[in-house]
Amino acid sequence: MIHVLKHVESITQHRDRTLLELGVASALFELVRAREVNLYKVSQHGADSFLARVTHVGQDGVRYVQSEFDEGGEAIPLTERPEMVACVAQTQIVRRHDSERGEHVHCFPINVDRRVLGVLEVVCSNPLSTEDLGTAEGFLGLYRNYLSLLDYSERDTLTGLLNRKTFDENLGKILQGLAPGESGLTRDATPPHRRRQHEDGGYWLAVVDVDHFKRVNDQFGHLYGDEVLLLLARIMQDSFRHQDRLFRFGGEEFVVILRATSDHEVSVALERLRAGVEAHTFPQVGTVTVSIGYTGIHSSDTIPDIVGRADDALYVAKDNGRNQVRNYEALLACGQVAAREAPDSDIELF
Repeated sequence: MIHVLKHVESITQHRDRTLLELGVASALFELVRAREVNLYKVSQHGADSFLARVTHVGQDGVRYVQSEFDEGGEAIPLTERPEMVACVAQTQIVRRHDSERGEHVHCFPINVDRRVLGVLEVVCSNPLSTEDLGTAEGFLGLYRNYLSLLDYSERDTLTGLLNRKTFDENLGKILQGLAPGESGLTRDATPPHRRRQHEDGGYWLAVVDVDHFKRVNDQFGHLYGDEVLLLLARIMQDSFRHQDRLFRFGGEEFVVILRATSDHEVSVALERLRAGVEAHTFPQVGTVTVSIGYTGIHSSDTIPDIVGRADDALYVAKDNGRNQVRNYEALLACGQVAAREAPDSDIELF
């Protein structure tokens, strides 16, 4: 019992999702004497569901995704793991005996607020006993509760997107992980449909702003204005991959941080969002459009540098008719924006 409480104490001190997931997997690996424990995240792409492994604890060691932007290896269709289909679709524990490998696979749904966010897989030499099943369910319940708390503190209450408070932390992790000289700019203009994390690529930031949003609130009322923001968030979620980060920055302004192999790929994704918003019929309001400015992220950047460049591109879009996507680097090259001054490295405090 004391051994279990020590694991609980270790897990409950974490406020970082990666460490929380690793703590739960490590505890179960030891307590139920598993061969391996894996944590998969479930993502939706249209009507299809995919699995991506983000944490592994086994006899061969520990592996985990260190960044919120990593895919954890290539996502596979959920249908390739039949034992997990029922686990996700029916929110139930599923057990499978793999006679060829001589192991028993146990799949536990990770459901929060009636959504299945992932699957916890426990692989053992023998079926879990009633006591071990209870231990696994107990730690999974602890994990679910912490996910709910993290979601509540990290997400915007209206749209469900990440909130402004989490933006600095997310972008800071990217800047820390970039090697000196690395940026969001690469030469490959024909990226594969799916990319693994180790392949070449960079990070980009886009600022998305709803055009004439004050007019929407003034003409139709704040209730319909809120509905516009909620529907826009859903269109954004459909327009990007699960590992891209979407933030509500405040009011009618949103931010997207995404990984891509070229400016062309970023432009296509953002144009898809712009066109999707314009094509959508918003209840009572009708047509709504957005303006978007974006820029590449470099290892030498500060957060104000990056946001400032994207804002500069956004202002050009706003000043030239709205409902368009503009890239800061392209605008700089043709003289439509001025280069932003580099911060002075010698700061005088007194």
